[in-house]
Amino acid sequence: MKITPLQNGIEVHDIDLHDDEACRELGRLVAHECVVLVRQGVPERRLYEIQMLWGQPTLPFVNRYVLEKRLRGRHWRRAFQAMASVSSGLADAKELAGMARVSFEKNERGKATGLFPNGELDWHSDQQGYHDNQRIVGLMSLWGSENSQTSFLCTAPGYDSLNHDDRSLVDELTCVWAWDGGAMSPSIDEWHLEVHRYNMVPLDGMETRLVDQTVTGRKGVRFPSHCFSHFKGMSREESSRVKAHLWEHFGKPEYAYVHDWQDGEIVFMDQNITLHARPTNIVDSHSRTMCRMISYLDRLYPGNGPADHVLFDGERIAHEDFAELVDAARMREAGAMSAEPVGA
Repeated sequence: MKITPLQNGIEVHDIDLHDDEACRELGRLVAHECVVLVRQGVPERRLYEIQMLWGQPTLPFVNRYVLEKRLRGRHWRRAFQAMASVSSGLADAKELAGMARVSFEKNERGKATGLFPNGELDWHSDQQGYHDNQRIVGLMSLWGSENSQTSFLCTAPGYDSLNHDDRSLVDELTCVWAWDGGAMSPSIDEWHLEVHRYNMVPLDGMETRLVDQTVTGRKGVRFPSHCFSHFKGMSREESSRVKAHLWEHFGKPEYAYVHDWQDGEIVFMDQNITLHARPTNIVDSHSRTMCRMISYLDRLYPGNGPADHVLFDGERIAHEDFAELVDAARMREAGAMSAEPVGA
């Protein structure tokens, strides 16, 4: 295995992706380096197997509860249909937990069969509002990826270079999250927001510490690029000023790696202190199809599997109890919508 530095990331060469021990070593690199490019592809099932060597598959637990019909009722029907649709493009989806296609391809009924089917995607990370251990996305280009880009931004170098005053501030901040209607992907098909919302912030008031770290102890920030309400104990106006000030530092071009895709490549990326974006506008004519797998690292670093709670409104709440709050909120929303006068 050989390593070449990228701008705020690394490229791994000469690795046998069918050798389990080599793939475990790759996982340890990914855990610390945050952005790792491998210019070779594998069958989708092998990508799944590689990341299963690293840790359990992950799916936002609210989405999982919907798909398992632990959250059910007429008020969940649209969400269930949307979440089921985005996994329909992947053969053997039920056997490949944590995996989905990212594609505009449609089925015979004209429904998209993958995640994020159209438009551009601004800076974000997976499950931004969820308090959880380090998760890794493996994004693999299958076909039609030429002339498209993904940008990656690991915040660890930015955190290391903060001045004393900003470091002291950042270390004390807690983010409070609120659903913003999908501002990360303003042109995405509306039905997809059912998936996006519960992936990001299922209930306003979720909290995470601004500073987070990898399983290896490398510190950075879970930057609140979207779905940000305010910093705890700070007004929204002051929070916006602080966020803008911090982005002037963390958002510098030298901290970003922009990848020009070719078919048959994989980029593995951290989701706790690393943002990514899709500056390419995907439209109806595009055939760009990617495979996306997300997992923890608890098989390489025991004790770093899924959390059993969220941080919400100053409290630590078990997933089951939080799901009841989400269910009640969705039922209220459904009731409010049905009460609106026709034509309102």
